[in-house]
Amino acid sequence: ALQFVLYEHLKKWVSTSNGVPEGQKGDLRSHELLGAAAVSKFIASVATYPHEVIRTRMRERNSAAVYPTALACVRRVWAEEGLRGMYGGMVPHLMRVVPNTAIIFITYEFVSKWLENHNW
Repeated sequence: ALQFVLYEHLKKWVSTSNGVPEGQKGDLRSHELLGAAAVSKFIASVATYPHEVIRTRMRERNSAAVYPTALACVRRVWAEEGLRGMYGGMVPHLMRVVPNTAIIFITYEFVSKWLENHNW
């Protein structure tokens, strides 16, 4: 949900920066849409990545003995590995999800605009 809110705010900000009066819809260029999508996904992923780490750790085989609860998992990872443990593997994750999301969002924008122009 965070990603979508950020994306809409970034689109509005870029549109306003391009001189479109606030409240009016301005058409953004492809690179502006890609940038807004990439930045919103990047921020959302960095903010929520520790959740992914905890979820992954708890899904491992025999993890119930090591991590009986999510809170116990957070405490143990933080105590043994610190911030590095909470964000380990994030760079490859970002390299996969940020371009993917940017492509999905710009495809959505183009299809949406095409449908709008063809009275669908």
